[in-house]
Amino acid sequence: MEIKGPILFEAYPSLKKKIPWMPLLTNLPTSVDRLTELEKELNLKNGEIYIKRDDKNHHIYGGNKLRKFEFIFAEAMRKKKKGMITLGGIGTNHGIACAIVARELGLKCYLFLSHQPLTWHVQRSLLLYDYFGAKLHLSKSFEVGILKSLFFRLFHPNYYLMSIGGTPLFGIGTSLGSIGFINAMFELKKQIDQNIIPEPDVIFVAGGSTGTGAGLIAGCKLLGLTIDVKIVNVSKDIIVNNSAVMKNANKAIKYMRKYDKTIPDISITSDDFEIVQGYVGSDYGVKTHRAQKAVDLITELEAKNKNFKLETTYTGKTMAAMIDFLKEKENKSKKVLFWNTYNSNDLDKYLKETQFDYKKLPTKFHKFYEDTSFQCWQIVGCPKELREKCPAFLNHEYRFWKVSECSLDSEKIKKAKEELTQVIELEDA
Repeated sequence: MEIKGPILFEAYPSLKKKIPWMPLLTNLPTSVDRLTELEKELNLKNGEIYIKRDDKNHHIYGGNKLRKFEFIFAEAMRKKKKGMITLGGIGTNHGIACAIVARELGLKCYLFLSHQPLTWHVQRSLLLYDYFGAKLHLSKSFEVGILKSLFFRLFHPNYYLMSIGGTPLFGIGTSLGSIGFINAMFELKKQIDQNIIPEPDVIFVAGGSTGTGAGLIAGCKLLGLTIDVKIVNVSKDIIVNNSAVMKNANKAIKYMRKYDKTIPDISITSDDFEIVQGYVGSDYGVKTHRAQKAVDLITELEAKNKNFKLETTYTGKTMAAMIDFLKEKENKSKKVLFWNTYNSNDLDKYLKETQFDYKKLPTKFHKFYEDTSFQCWQIVGCPKELREKCPAFLNHEYRFWKVSECSLDSEKIKKAKEELTQVIELEDA
């Protein structure tokens, strides 16, 4: 069966075979669900809340990265590269996605990772990078990681260097990732035309490297949509700022117009979007009260029934911003779309195969496991036959008492709860 190309290519046929693309996503178009329980909780007056389910766009690992990779990996393959080089924090979801897709395509993957607050999510991620075949390099800081990746690329010209999040950094790098989200906006427009969702007044999306938001903003303007795109800064100001968004959006449009002059010669300005500040916390990756509260609320009201997840680094903070927005009296009649950028597929079966043997990782990474426990079953030495039947086993969040009823004796439960309460001390955003 012939595989159809992106919807963007249907609108602009001249882009076909000129802009690199390959089919990676296995569940398109991603569905749009209405969050009616959250609407009730927030007491909206004719307002509506929807979620774009990019969390299920791939059979192994969903999320926003795969939309970018359909274009970026296609360019790497077109250039006959042997592998991918990329970077991020030690718990980067981008790194997992890159490792999985690289393995699927028979490419090698090198991850240059820098420090971020240590959590169970980080420990999981490091084990999964290794499971999916990535080679890991540790840097003391993000800036040092950039230099190391550039130096490595200098001596490995047959490898493709992909910037953090698949997005140009300081204007340097490919625009193909943002084009993936221009295409995503064309997909959403088709769903609007099919009455699957009314045209939103506002879209909320996490801003980690700005490539996703930049693509959505450019897509809106190309399509003549008046949607207010709000990018919630969950990263560093040096990366997520008005200048970066405008550069990335305009660079993507310029790239496309190089191959098709019928594409409108538009320019993205700071009037076309808003960067929402105040939710990242003291640093990238830090858990905050508002993010945790948002994750808990959505899990209780919507996520369990609709089978999706949020986490506290990106989507939880973005959801917190959206909830605060909808609490304002003047916004209670708005139609709002939350673009879910986080994977909801279950990776636990792969994690179990690692047998939690962190010593298979390079020695520099061992310190992230020694004398540090983030799970109840680790703290109390829960028996294997008991923990493997428990819903809290391998759970993304730390608080087992939110997940299941524990059958251990009360003293052990008390000990685990006390230690975990200390471990997950949250800071105010």
